Amino acid sequence: MDALIFDFDGLILDTEWPAYVSAADEYAAHGVELTLDQWQHRIGRGDNGPWTELLSEHVTDLDHDAVDQRRRARKNRLTDAQPLQPGVVELLDVAARRGLGAAVASSSPISWVSRHLDRHGLIDRFGAIRTRDHVERAKPWPDVFLAAAEALDIDPERAIALEDSVNGVIAAKAAGMF
Repeated sequence: MDALIFDFDGLILDTEWPAYVSAADEYAAHGVELTLDQWQHRIGRGDNGPWTELLSEHVTDLDHDAVDQRRRARKNRLTDAQPLQPGVVELLDVAARRGLGAAVASSSPISWVSRHLDRHGLIDRFGAIRTRDHVERAKPWPDVFLAAAEALDIDPERAIALEDSVNGVIAAKAAGMF
């Protein structure tokens, strides 16, 4: 193997729970329940519609901008309080000692991923960061994993993808990664 290709959201940093909680809180404020089952299909995808889709079906006079701003502020506060996931730094240390490349392949925007990697002092630990901003199609399509492998100048079949979502695993396998 030549490299480790990391997902970001949920794997390096638990951004998934703050995303769900902040959305569920907004739904509840409008008298609508957002279950985890309803939310799960969104995880690890870059082609989702607005997170307010279901809410719009129940609330006809929804002020999308106000709801989105409130939710985004709460999600950011919750995410900023999250520590790195256990084992991330240690795994990067092992990869460096063994001469393996490391990259991030994410369906989130580069501004989101870079901000949090920088905040946790990890941005320089990755030889490449590829996100939905770098490809035409994000996960579950393989494009972001292929872009990460290309940026590291490695064959995708010589990379191990580290993923925490079904859509990410589908993308990594389609890219030919282990």
